[in-house]
Amino acid sequence: MRLTRPAPAPEVPGRPPRWQRRILRHRRPLAAALAALLAWSVLSTVRPAPPPTAELLAASRDLAPGTVVSASDLVVRSVPAASRPADAPASADDLLGRTVIVPLLAGDAVLPRHLLTTSLLAGYGADVVAVPVRLSDDAATSVVRPGDVVDVLAATTGDAAAPGSGAASVVASRVRVLLAGAGAAPSDGSLLSAPSTSGASVLVLAATSAQALALARAAVSSRLTVAVRGS
Repeated sequence: MRLTRPAPAPEVPGRPPRWQRRILRHRRPLAAALAALLAWSVLSTVRPAPPPTAELLAASRDLAPGTVVSASDLVVRSVPAASRPADAPASADDLLGRTVIVPLLAGDAVLPRHLLTTSLLAGYGADVVAVPVRLSDDAATSVVRPGDVVDVLAATTGDAAAPGSGAASVVASRVRVLLAGAGAAPSDGSLLSAPSTSGASVLVLAATSAQALALARAAVSSRLTVAVRGS
């Protein structure tokens, strides 16, 4: 038995066509879809372009003061061009083989100011000078590294006949260690060479002019040592 499709009902005069009635029946979902499409188109047009980026050399791992930078210690990061430091090096060749003088965490930018370079005082400010200080305790330099922040202490022995008559005071507070030890001078022609003493108990500190004067005065009559700060 063969089935035949019934013939479509004839259109009623004055009644909208079938396709038009279907559109009217679903007009709300269609309107919502068109509105969403229009909103997406407008947002795509007015959305600002992403900011330009630039490459930045950063530490691939935590770098302690005294670390000599190698290629494996560096990684290239993409950062917004506006946030790239003005003194960021363009090439890793400007960093390789130099010594870190401040603690750097993984991901931190590695800049010349963080390293032992031909200018030890780069980035410290116009009033900061490099001051060599000889300590009375050779063991003190064994726990001090370039980049550490220290307080310099001055102590006087007082009268031997009166125990406890000596005094101690902080001569310079929160100064940065640039070099540690008499043999710690950089081999790249730095502006500072190591002090000409055979002992190992020598530090070169980044101090203000006022701190440098206080250190010079204290060195005449006192025994100097240092206390390492956490930061």
